[in-house]
Amino acid sequence: MAAASGGPPSPIVQAAERLVARIEALVNQVSSLRAENATLRREVREAVALLERAGSAGSDGVGAKKTSRRAATTAGKGHRRRRKKSPKGRATPASVTAEVVRAVLAKKGAATASEIAHEITLAGAPVSGRAIRFLAERAGAQTFVGDDGQRRYRL
Repeated sequence: MAAASGGPPSPIVQAAERLVARIEALVNQVSSLRAENATLRREVREAVALLERAGSAGSDGVGAKKTSRRAATTAGKGHRRRRKKSPKGRATPASVTAEVVRAVLAKKGAATASEIAHEITLAGAPVSGRAIRFLAERAGAQTFVGDDGQRRYRL
């Protein structure tokens, strides 16, 4: 009751006034963020509509600017060259088998797929590390992570 008599307000009243001021500031901030969010949503909708129009124009061939490499190479020729279809089948040489991978692992002890592939490629059969990962599993190799963090294989 000291505040009513003209004395200084109590600490509780001061804390409450500060709290009210902070809440009012937060309310103002939230309302400005909502307004900004509405503006951003509108801009995103407009951008999506623009992209959809550009996509439909590109699929119709009307008003679309050719930007792909294929379009740039065929633009002056008047016709498209067809790529030869790659034959489906084995990408690694038939000579590279699980037994070959097992032999390299027996020689090296433990190695990464890349190291095994390099050894086989030096022997005359070009092969990738991805193929070696597949073949190493078929060869019964154990997989472990080496000290350097790379996946390694051993028998």
